[in-house]
Amino acid sequence: MSKNTDWPPSRIVGEIKIRGGTLRSLSRSAGLNPDSLRNALYRRCPKYEQIIADYLNVPANKIWPSRYTK
Repeated sequence: MSKNTDWPPSRIVGEIKIRGGTLRSLSRSAGLNPDSLRNALYRRCPKYEQIIADYLNVPANKIWPSRYTK
């Protein structure tokens, strides 16, 4: 995958599942509505992107490079 290409939503969800989580469980553990983090898959939501990135231990700008270009 090109370094300038955002990860597809299926990869993000898959990486979370590999680590034993779900978007819903991450949302709940962050004190959010269970479906809140799903928004980060399709639109810019820096707070939610960071929660996902922290869980995956991958910088948000590596997961969504198009959202973090200058």
